Amino acid sequence: MRRLVIALVLVLGVSGLVLVFGAPWRTDAGWSKLVSLAHIWIGFFFLVLFPLYAWDHITHNRAWLRRLRGVTLSGAVQTVCGALLMVTGVVLLLYGDQVWPLLRATHHVLTYPLLASIGLHFLSRKS
Repeated sequence: MRRLVIALVLVLGVSGLVLVFGAPWRTDAGWSKLVSLAHIWIGFFFLVLFPLYAWDHITHNRAWLRRLRGVTLSGAVQTVCGALLMVTGVVLLLYGDQVWPLLRATHHVLTYPLLASIGLHFLSRKS
């Protein structure tokens, strides 16, 4: 399930960046809507799989939580960023991104620490 969650994060990150920075596609409403719909549907899968995987991963590796290390810190950042991305994503889906621009910016900015913490978590010593 870890590979699936990582794949979802990568696809969500890329599709989100395309929505934010994809200037050529912004003029074409069809591409923009297609990428937006893909981002929303993949976000639904992330909304279900991330909490399940995080709960299982944290309970399985509970021994590592006793010491403050790189793997623990990066995992905590992932958990917090993932939870906040889910909350802000659902609010943006329900109320639209024009209502609260700060929420949209927060949703966008949280992508970077999530991706960085995944990389650090992968590279951290596990023992």
